[in-house]
Amino acid sequence: MLHSVERWIEHLRTLADPWCDSTVRIPAQGLAEPFRHVVIEPSVYAAPDDVADGEVQLWWARCDPDLDVDDVVQRTPDGPLLSSNLYTAIEVWTDAELSALHALWALARDRQRDDWMDRLCTARDWHLEHTQPDNATNRPWAFHVFLLDDRPECQHYAQTLLHNALATRGHPDPFSAWIMRDAAQLLETQSTPGQ
Repeated sequence: MLHSVERWIEHLRTLADPWCDSTVRIPAQGLAEPFRHVVIEPSVYAAPDDVADGEVQLWWARCDPDLDVDDVVQRTPDGPLLSSNLYTAIEVWTDAELSALHALWALARDRQRDDWMDRLCTARDWHLEHTQPDNATNRPWAFHVFLLDDRPECQHYAQTLLHNALATRGHPDPFSAWIMRDAAQLLETQSTPGQ
């Protein structure tokens, strides 16, 4: 790894902390409430009965330990987690997909589900081959997922995700800052996932 995990944690926090605003408007449709309960105001919170499928369901599962996400994780044995047919543009799908990877990593670790981590690694590897890290909405989703793999292409993917979140303003927007802070927290409490 180019830098130690500890240095990346420090770097993410240095970049994110000045821009984390608890009144942030979360532009990702359906994700606002679970993201707030997981990252901004951490709490155990029951998911509503009508949780949308996909990345939103994975984020709800991070704050609702009773929510089962096997159907999202195991829908396909390889490739991306989410079907691109459900999204109107590749940028929207890529953003949702990377958000799903971000959440699934935490769920696999917290619930000690090696099968979910294996599926996550398969999806991560698919993205290395088929998507560009700048083919999204400049959010650093899944930074930690790529960073924790020592392969140069994973390191490059992670660094490009971070670079793109900073490129427009020279600093992250408040939502991206919270994503960075969550990635730093996950890296801090991580046990290295299977490669």
